[in-house]
Amino acid sequence: MFFIVGSARSGTTLLRMMLNAHPEVAVPPESRFVVELYSSDEVRVDDFLSRLGSHRRWISWDTPIEDVRARLAGMSTVPYPEAIEAAYMAFALSRNKKRYGDKTPRYIEHLPLLARLWPDARFVHLVRDGREVALSYADVPFGPNTVAKAAALWRERVSLGMKQGRPLGSERYVELRYERLLESPREEIESLCAFLDLDFDPAMLDYSEQARSEVLDRARLYNPNVTRPITKTRSWDEQMPKSQVEVFEAIAGDTLSELGYERLFPAPGLGARLASLAGRAGLPVGRLAKRTAGGAQES
Repeated sequence: MFFIVGSARSGTTLLRMMLNAHPEVAVPPESRFVVELYSSDEVRVDDFLSRLGSHRRWISWDTPIEDVRARLAGMSTVPYPEAIEAAYMAFALSRNKKRYGDKTPRYIEHLPLLARLWPDARFVHLVRDGREVALSYADVPFGPNTVAKAAALWRERVSLGMKQGRPLGSERYVELRYERLLESPREEIESLCAFLDLDFDPAMLDYSEQARSEVLDRARLYNPNVTRPITKTRSWDEQMPKSQVEVFEAIAGDTLSELGYERLFPAPGLGARLASLAGRAGLPVGRLAKRTAGGAQES
């Protein structure tokens, strides 16, 4: 079992598509139910199947619950990880695959639980420059709608992931940079495959055609470039107003520096610091504006 986690809008859907292009690997749409259905380490099979079968995220996998039931036949209770893996195996087998993993960014908040339930699981923390994550939020109707809230959320989740993931050691936890994935896709994917004990397959770099059938309609709407060849679609230093960059860095600058990202404002001014406090308190400071088709933000 492996888990792809990170801040939302960090490229996890792209990474899922690349892994799904491997002839042996199946990574379903976001699950969320792994954490939401958990109540104890042992579960009653009938109760688990009932709850799983009605979960909207499971329904989106387009896999019959009876396939999961067949894998748990003859058992009244099972360890929770075994019940969950029956679902993933059913999904994988429905696509003639034998390896499976999960891509749910928000599991970045639950690494200790997942690491305990799956003591051999591996965790891929996909990290993207938070300023570009903020730009990405401007294009979707969910998540933070101001640069201050986007900065605070990115800092919280990325920092938590590093804090809880790094103690697992390099054999179980790795941080993959989105920017490096775009710049050197083969090198980064080969390294990722080695981490996952998976043979590299060139099809992983030619994922775009297969992605058209693997991406849910909602994901395709909010990730329109994921079915296209790898390309950089945003540049915070060109598209984000300098005033918003300064506010972002006033909130999350330390995390940017820890990750090696260059800061435009190593020492944000008093105005930006006050704006960051107001924004985090809920005032609409630095509202993110949807970009036009040409790439610039609309005012």
